[in-house]
Amino acid sequence: MAKIGSASASPFQLQVLFSFGMVPVALAMLFRMRWKLDRDWKGVSFGVLTGFMTGLGILGYYAALKAENVSVVTPVTGLYPLLTVVLAVIFLRERLNRVQIGGVVLALAAISILSLGGL
Repeated sequence: MAKIGSASASPFQLQVLFSFGMVPVALAMLFRMRWKLDRDWKGVSFGVLTGFMTGLGILGYYAALKAENVSVVTPVTGLYPLLTVVLAVIFLRERLNRVQIGGVVLALAAISILSLGGL
């Protein structure tokens, strides 16, 4: 649906409309939780930051759909766990085993192959 929308609306407009579409979902969740939210500021801060970063990510996704074929954009964005792995290695000092390193190499190869799709 996002690709169809990107043909007639800007990425910014799609993001605004996406946010409006989330309001009923958020209200339904609040209703189910009896309108009670945790007041732990650390949790609230990370929740808001996560929402902000997700919004930026979706805005980038819409911009990519406007510029490129969905057959390239969607698989590449599906590789987002690769960024998580890289950040975990850098900031959390996690170590990868051989299978995980192989997965990273295959993911990088997939990105390269997909980017050649237009040739």
